[in-house]
Amino acid sequence: MNYRYATVLAEKALAGAGTETIDLNLQDPISRIEIGYHVTLADTAMLAALVSPIIKVELVDGSDVLHSLSGVENQALCIYDRRVPTMNHAELIMGADCYATLGIDFGRFLYDPELAFDPTKFRNPQLKITHNRLLVGATTATHLIEVFAHCFDEKVISPVGFLMSKEHKAYTLGAAAAYEYTDLPTDFPIRQMIIRAYLTQEGPKNIVDTIKLSEDNDKRIPIDCGLEAYIRRMKGVWPLLQEGCTEYGHGAGTYDKYVTPTDHMTAYMGMGIGGTNVPYLGDYIKGGFVQRLCSVGAMMVLGFVTGYLPHHCIQFPFGRQDDLDDWYDVTKVGSLKLRLLSKAAGSGGTVGVILQQLRRD
Repeated sequence: MNYRYATVLAEKALAGAGTETIDLNLQDPISRIEIGYHVTLADTAMLAALVSPIIKVELVDGSDVLHSLSGVENQALCIYDRRVPTMNHAELIMGADCYATLGIDFGRFLYDPELAFDPTKFRNPQLKITHNRLLVGATTATHLIEVFAHCFDEKVISPVGFLMSKEHKAYTLGAAAAYEYTDLPTDFPIRQMIIRAYLTQEGPKNIVDTIKLSEDNDKRIPIDCGLEAYIRRMKGVWPLLQEGCTEYGHGAGTYDKYVTPTDHMTAYMGMGIGGTNVPYLGDYIKGGFVQRLCSVGAMMVLGFVTGYLPHHCIQFPFGRQDDLDDWYDVTKVGSLKLRLLSKAAGSGGTVGVILQQLRRD
Protein backbone atom coordinates (compact mmCIF):
# COMPACT_ATOMS: atom_id res chain seq x y z
CA MET A 1 0.00 0.00 0.00
CA ASN A 2 1.47 3.38 -1.00
CA TYR A 3 -0.29 5.31 1.76
CA ARG A 4 -1.44 4.84 5.33
CA TYR A 5 -4.18 6.52 7.37
CA ALA A 6 -2.76 6.49 10.89
CA THR A 7 -4.57 7.23 14.14
CA VAL A 8 -2.45 9.70 16.10
CA LEU A 9 -4.99 10.22 18.88
CA ALA A 10 -8.12 8.11 19.32
CA GLU A 11 -11.23 10.11 20.17
CA LYS A 12 -10.70 11.61 23.59
CA ALA A 13 -12.98 13.65 25.87
CA LEU A 14 -11.45 17.02 26.69
CA ALA A 15 -11.56 19.07 29.85
CA GLY A 16 -13.48 22.35 29.82
CA ALA A 17 -10.42 24.34 28.79
CA GLY A 18 -6.75 23.58 28.38
CA THR A 19 -4.08 22.40 25.94
CA GLU A 20 -3.76 18.87 24.61
CA THR A 21 -0.14 18.01 23.74
CA ILE A 22 0.41 15.09 21.36
CA ASP A 23 3.78 13.62 20.42
CA LEU A 24 4.08 12.79 16.72
CA ASN A 25 5.66 9.36 17.10
CA LEU A 26 5.75 8.65 13.38
CA GLN A 27 8.64 7.80 11.09
CA ASP A 28 6.97 8.12 7.67
CA PRO A 29 6.51 11.44 5.82
CA ILE A 30 3.14 13.03 6.58
CA SER A 31 1.05 14.65 3.86
CA ARG A 32 -1.80 15.88 6.07
CA ILE A 33 -2.74 15.96 9.74
CA GLU A 34 -6.49 15.79 10.21
CA ILE A 35 -8.25 16.90 13.39
CA GLY A 36 -11.84 15.99 14.19
CA TYR A 37 -13.67 18.11 16.76
CA HIS A 38 -16.87 16.60 18.18
CA VAL A 39 -19.10 18.81 20.33
CA THR A 40 -22.60 18.47 21.78
CA LEU A 41 -24.45 21.78 21.84
CA ALA A 42 -26.28 22.51 25.10
CA ASP A 43 -28.02 25.78 24.21
CA THR A 44 -30.55 26.86 21.60
CA ALA A 45 -28.29 29.84 20.83
CA MET A 46 -24.67 29.55 19.73
CA LEU A 47 -22.03 32.10 20.73
CA ALA A 48 -19.67 31.62 17.79
CA ALA A 49 -18.78 29.33 14.88
CA LEU A 50 -18.70 25.58 15.44
CA VAL A 51 -14.91 25.34 15.36
CA SER A 52 -14.34 28.39 17.63
CA PRO A 53 -13.60 26.30 20.78
CA ILE A 54 -10.33 25.30 19.11
CA ILE A 55 -8.39 28.38 20.14
CA LYS A 56 -5.09 27.38 18.57
CA VAL A 57 -3.50 24.51 16.65
CA GLU A 58 0.29 24.46 16.82
CA LEU A 59 2.98 22.16 15.50
CA VAL A 60 6.23 22.74 17.33
CA ASP A 61 9.69 21.23 17.57
CA GLY A 62 11.07 22.58 20.79
CA SER A 63 11.04 26.37 20.38
CA ASP A 64 10.65 26.12 16.59
CA VAL A 65 7.02 26.83 15.58
CA LEU A 66 6.13 25.06 12.33
CA HIS A 67 2.40 25.81 12.28
CA SER A 68 0.23 28.12 14.38
CA LEU A 69 -3.36 29.08 13.57
CA SER A 70 -6.65 29.38 15.42
CA GLY A 71 -9.38 26.85 14.67
CA VAL A 72 -11.34 29.22 12.42
CA GLU A 73 -8.17 30.31 10.57
CA ASN A 74 -7.11 26.70 10.20
CA GLN A 75 -10.44 25.60 8.77
CA ALA A 76 -10.63 28.59 6.41
CA LEU A 77 -7.15 27.88 5.03
CA CYS A 78 -8.06 24.22 4.47
CA ILE A 79 -11.23 25.25 2.62
CA TYR A 80 -9.30 27.54 0.31
CA ASP A 81 -6.57 24.94 -0.31
CA ARG A 82 -8.86 21.95 -0.79
CA ARG A 83 -11.62 23.93 -2.56
CA VAL A 84 -14.38 22.18 -0.63
CA PRO A 85 -17.83 23.65 0.16
CA THR A 86 -17.65 23.05 3.93
CA MET A 87 -15.82 21.06 6.62
CA ASN A 88 -18.64 20.89 9.15
CA HIS A 89 -21.42 18.48 10.00
CA ALA A 90 -23.64 21.31 11.24
CA GLU A 91 -26.46 19.64 13.15
CA LEU A 92 -27.01 22.80 15.17
CA ILE A 93 -29.65 21.41 17.52
CA MET A 94 -29.55 21.64 21.29
CA GLY A 95 -28.48 18.20 22.50
CA ALA A 96 -27.29 17.03 19.08
CA ASP A 97 -23.76 16.05 18.06
CA CYS A 98 -21.86 18.39 15.74
CA TYR A 99 -18.57 17.63 14.03
CA ALA A 100 -15.97 20.00 12.59
CA THR A 101 -12.90 18.94 10.61
CA LEU A 102 -9.70 20.95 10.41
CA GLY A 103 -6.05 20.15 9.97
CA ILE A 104 -2.63 20.87 8.58
CA ASP A 105 -1.91 20.45 4.87
CA PHE A 106 1.82 20.09 4.30
CA GLY A 107 1.47 19.79 0.53
CA ARG A 108 -0.42 21.45 -2.30
CA PHE A 109 -2.77 18.47 -2.35
CA LEU A 110 -3.18 15.20 -0.49
CA TYR A 111 -0.12 12.97 -1.01
CA ASP A 112 1.93 15.64 -2.74
CA PRO A 113 5.27 13.85 -3.40
CA GLU A 114 7.27 17.10 -3.41
CA LEU A 115 5.95 18.67 -0.21
CA ALA A 116 5.45 16.69 2.99
CA PHE A 117 6.46 16.81 6.65
CA ASP A 118 9.24 14.37 7.52
CA PRO A 119 9.20 13.92 11.33
CA THR A 120 12.59 12.18 11.27
CA LYS A 121 14.22 15.52 10.41
CA PHE A 122 13.08 17.00 13.73
CA ARG A 123 13.99 16.19 17.32
CA ASN A 124 10.60 16.08 19.06
CA PRO A 125 7.67 17.31 16.94
CA GLN A 126 4.51 17.89 18.97
CA LEU A 127 0.98 18.89 18.11
CA LYS A 128 -0.57 21.29 20.63
CA ILE A 129 -4.32 21.97 20.59
CA THR A 130 -5.62 24.71 22.91
CA HIS A 131 -9.38 24.63 23.53
CA ASN A 132 -12.31 26.07 25.50
CA ARG A 133 -15.71 24.48 24.95
CA LEU A 134 -17.67 27.45 26.35
CA LEU A 135 -16.73 29.58 23.35
CA VAL A 136 -19.41 27.88 21.25
CA GLY A 137 -22.18 27.81 23.90
CA ALA A 138 -22.70 29.15 27.41
CA THR A 139 -23.39 25.74 28.98
CA THR A 140 -21.64 23.35 26.59
CA ALA A 141 -20.40 20.43 28.68
CA THR A 142 -19.19 17.76 26.25
CA HIS A 143 -16.52 17.95 23.56
CA LEU A 144 -14.04 15.46 22.17
CA ILE A 145 -11.12 15.43 19.76
CA GLU A 146 -9.39 12.89 17.50
CA VAL A 147 -6.31 13.21 15.30
CA PHE A 148 -5.24 11.29 12.20
CA ALA A 149 -2.25 11.44 9.84
CA HIS A 150 -2.21 10.74 6.11
CA CYS A 151 1.23 9.15 5.71
CA PHE A 152 3.34 7.85 2.86
CA ASP A 153 3.90 4.14 3.43
CA GLU A 154 5.45 1.92 0.74
CA LYS A 155 5.76 4.84 -1.65
CA VAL A 156 9.24 6.35 -1.20
CA ILE A 157 9.43 10.11 -1.70
CA SER A 158 12.07 12.82 -1.30
CA PRO A 159 10.16 15.97 -0.35
CA VAL A 160 11.99 19.27 -0.75
CA GLY A 161 10.12 20.79 2.19
CA PHE A 162 6.60 21.53 3.41
CA LEU A 163 4.01 24.29 3.65
CA MET A 164 4.31 26.26 6.89
CA SER A 165 1.25 28.29 7.92
CA LYS A 166 1.18 30.83 10.76
CA GLU A 167 -0.72 33.84 12.01
CA HIS A 168 1.99 36.45 11.59
CA LYS A 169 0.11 39.25 13.35
CA ALA A 170 -3.21 39.97 15.06
CA TYR A 171 -4.39 43.36 16.25
CA THR A 172 -7.52 45.18 17.40
CA LEU A 173 -8.94 47.94 15.23
CA GLY A 174 -9.20 51.37 16.79
CA ALA A 175 -10.61 54.46 15.12
CA ALA A 176 -12.10 54.40 11.64
CA ALA A 177 -9.97 55.43 8.65
CA ALA A 178 -6.77 54.50 10.49
CA TYR A 179 -3.79 52.82 8.83
CA GLU A 180 -2.07 49.78 10.31
CA TYR A 181 1.41 48.93 9.03
CA THR A 182 2.92 45.45 9.29
CA ASP A 183 6.42 44.33 8.35
CA LEU A 184 6.15 40.92 6.73
CA PRO A 185 8.92 38.31 6.91
CA THR A 186 11.19 37.74 3.93
CA ASP A 187 12.76 34.46 5.04
CA PHE A 188 10.62 32.00 3.02
CA PRO A 189 8.67 32.27 -0.26
CA ILE A 190 4.97 33.04 0.30
CA ARG A 191 2.36 30.89 -1.40
CA GLN A 192 -0.63 32.81 -0.12
CA MET A 193 -1.68 35.43 2.38
CA ILE A 194 -5.01 35.47 4.20
CA ILE A 195 -6.48 38.51 5.90
CA ARG A 196 -9.07 37.76 8.59
CA ALA A 197 -11.25 40.80 9.23
CA TYR A 198 -13.48 39.82 12.14
CA LEU A 199 -16.19 41.52 14.13
CA THR A 200 -19.21 39.61 15.36
CA GLN A 201 -22.24 40.11 13.12
CA GLU A 202 -20.27 42.13 10.56
CA GLY A 203 -19.02 41.11 7.13
CA PRO A 204 -15.30 41.61 6.34
CA LYS A 205 -16.04 44.37 3.80
CA ASN A 206 -17.27 46.56 6.67
CA ILE A 207 -14.09 46.15 8.69
CA VAL A 208 -11.15 46.72 6.31
CA ASP A 209 -11.34 49.32 3.53
CA THR A 210 -8.15 49.01 1.48
CA ILE A 211 -5.06 46.83 1.35
CA LYS A 212 -1.61 47.68 0.04
CA LEU A 213 1.48 45.50 -0.21
CA SER A 214 4.74 47.35 -0.85
CA GLU A 215 8.34 46.29 -1.54
CA ASP A 216 11.37 48.36 -0.61
CA ASN A 217 9.60 51.63 0.24
CA ASP A 218 7.15 51.50 -2.70
CA LYS A 219 9.75 50.53 -5.30
CA ARG A 220 7.24 47.84 -6.32
CA ILE A 221 3.58 47.55 -5.23
CA PRO A 222 2.19 44.03 -5.85
CA ILE A 223 -1.24 44.81 -4.28
CA ASP A 224 -3.15 48.08 -3.92
CA CYS A 225 -6.93 47.76 -3.95
CA GLY A 226 -10.21 48.19 -2.13
CA LEU A 227 -11.17 45.07 -0.21
CA GLU A 228 -14.83 45.00 -1.24
CA ALA A 229 -13.99 45.34 -4.95
CA TYR A 230 -11.37 42.59 -4.62
CA ILE A 231 -13.89 40.25 -2.97
CA ARG A 232 -16.37 40.82 -5.79
CA ARG A 233 -13.78 39.97 -8.43
CA MET A 234 -12.54 36.87 -6.64
CA LYS A 235 -16.01 35.32 -6.70
CA GLY A 236 -14.98 34.23 -10.18
CA VAL A 237 -12.04 32.34 -8.64
CA TRP A 238 -13.10 31.02 -5.23
CA PRO A 239 -15.45 28.03 -4.93
CA LEU A 240 -18.91 28.69 -3.53
CA LEU A 241 -19.34 27.61 0.09
CA GLN A 242 -22.37 25.48 0.88
CA GLU A 243 -23.14 24.24 4.37
CA GLY A 244 -26.14 22.34 5.63
CA CYS A 245 -27.55 23.38 8.98
CA THR A 246 -30.47 22.13 11.05
CA GLU A 247 -32.41 23.37 14.05
CA TYR A 248 -35.29 22.17 16.19
CA GLY A 249 -37.68 24.92 17.19
CA HIS A 250 -38.89 24.43 20.75
CA GLY A 251 -41.33 27.31 20.53
CA ALA A 252 -41.53 30.98 19.70
CA GLY A 253 -38.24 32.83 19.96
CA THR A 254 -34.92 33.34 18.28
CA TYR A 255 -32.35 30.63 17.71
CA ASP A 256 -29.00 32.26 17.01
CA LYS A 257 -26.57 30.21 14.93
CA TYR A 258 -23.18 30.72 13.28
CA VAL A 259 -22.15 29.29 9.92
CA THR A 260 -18.94 29.19 7.85
CA PRO A 261 -19.62 31.72 5.02
CA THR A 262 -19.45 35.36 6.17
CA ASP A 263 -19.86 37.37 2.96
CA HIS A 264 -22.60 40.01 3.26
CA MET A 265 -24.48 38.27 0.41
CA THR A 266 -24.63 34.91 2.21
CA ALA A 267 -28.04 33.34 1.57
CA TYR A 268 -30.14 30.82 3.48
CA MET A 269 -32.71 28.40 2.11
CA GLY A 270 -34.73 26.18 4.42
CA MET A 271 -37.94 24.41 5.16
CA GLY A 272 -39.83 23.39 8.27
CA ILE A 273 -41.04 19.88 9.04
CA GLY A 274 -43.84 19.15 11.48
CA GLY A 275 -44.77 22.74 12.32
CA THR A 276 -47.73 24.93 11.48
CA ASN A 277 -45.76 27.98 10.34
CA VAL A 278 -42.98 28.49 7.83
CA PRO A 279 -39.60 29.38 9.41
CA TYR A 280 -37.93 32.57 8.32
CA LEU A 281 -34.82 34.63 9.02
CA GLY A 282 -35.13 37.31 11.66
CA ASP A 283 -32.58 39.48 9.81
CA TYR A 284 -29.90 39.38 7.13
CA ILE A 285 -27.06 36.92 7.67
CA LYS A 286 -24.31 39.17 9.00
CA GLY A 287 -20.76 37.85 9.27
CA GLY A 288 -21.96 34.25 9.53
CA PHE A 289 -24.58 35.09 12.17
CA VAL A 290 -27.99 33.58 11.45
CA GLN A 291 -31.00 34.75 13.42
CA ARG A 292 -33.92 32.46 12.71
CA LEU A 293 -37.40 32.74 14.21
CA CYS A 294 -39.09 29.35 14.63
CA SER A 295 -42.79 28.66 14.78
CA VAL A 296 -44.80 28.19 17.95
CA GLY A 297 -44.59 24.55 18.90
CA ALA A 298 -42.14 21.83 17.95
CA MET A 299 -40.72 22.02 14.42
CA MET A 300 -37.62 20.73 12.67
CA VAL A 301 -35.90 23.24 10.39
CA LEU A 302 -33.70 21.90 7.58
CA GLY A 303 -31.70 24.19 5.34
CA PHE A 304 -28.36 25.27 3.96
CA VAL A 305 -26.39 28.47 3.54
CA THR A 306 -24.37 29.54 0.50
CA GLY A 307 -21.76 32.26 0.27
CA TYR A 308 -18.07 33.10 0.39
CA LEU A 309 -15.32 34.13 2.86
CA PRO A 310 -14.98 31.26 5.36
CA HIS A 311 -14.84 32.64 8.91
CA HIS A 312 -14.15 36.25 7.77
CA CYS A 313 -11.03 35.15 5.86
CA ILE A 314 -10.01 36.67 2.51
CA GLN A 315 -7.41 34.83 0.42
CA PHE A 316 -4.64 36.49 -1.59
CA PRO A 317 -2.90 33.75 -3.62
CA PHE A 318 0.52 34.50 -5.10
CA GLY A 319 1.30 32.90 -8.45
CA ARG A 320 0.15 29.56 -9.76
CA GLN A 321 -0.73 27.62 -6.64
CA ASP A 322 0.42 24.30 -8.11
CA ASP A 323 3.91 25.54 -9.13
CA LEU A 324 6.52 25.81 -6.36
CA ASP A 325 8.74 28.06 -8.47
CA ASP A 326 5.94 30.52 -9.25
CA TRP A 327 5.22 31.66 -5.69
CA TYR A 328 6.17 35.05 -4.25
CA ASP A 329 9.91 34.78 -3.59
CA VAL A 330 10.26 37.46 -0.94
CA THR A 331 13.80 36.30 -0.12
CA LYS A 332 14.91 38.62 -2.94
CA VAL A 333 13.18 41.61 -1.34
CA GLY A 334 14.83 43.99 1.10
CA SER A 335 11.64 44.93 2.99
CA LEU A 336 7.99 43.99 2.63
CA LYS A 337 5.27 46.11 4.24
CA LEU A 338 1.52 45.53 4.46
CA ARG A 339 -0.82 48.49 4.97
CA LEU A 340 -4.49 48.09 5.91
CA LEU A 341 -7.04 50.88 6.24
CA SER A 342 -9.90 50.36 8.69
CA LYS A 343 -13.57 51.23 8.13
CA ALA A 344 -16.06 52.81 10.53
CA ALA A 345 -17.95 49.59 11.29
CA GLY A 346 -14.73 47.78 12.13
CA SER A 347 -13.91 49.66 15.32
CA GLY A 348 -13.27 47.08 18.04
CA GLY A 349 -12.87 44.27 15.53
CA THR A 350 -9.76 42.17 15.07
CA VAL A 351 -7.56 41.61 12.05
CA GLY A 352 -5.29 38.62 11.55
CA VAL A 353 -2.52 38.36 8.95
CA ILE A 354 -1.88 34.74 7.99
CA LEU A 355 0.96 33.56 5.77
CA GLN A 356 1.48 30.19 4.12
CA GLN A 357 5.16 29.82 3.24
CA LEU A 358 7.37 27.27 1.55
CA ARG A 359 9.84 25.96 4.10
CA ARG A 360 12.55 23.92 2.45
CA ASP A 361 14.36 21.19 4.36
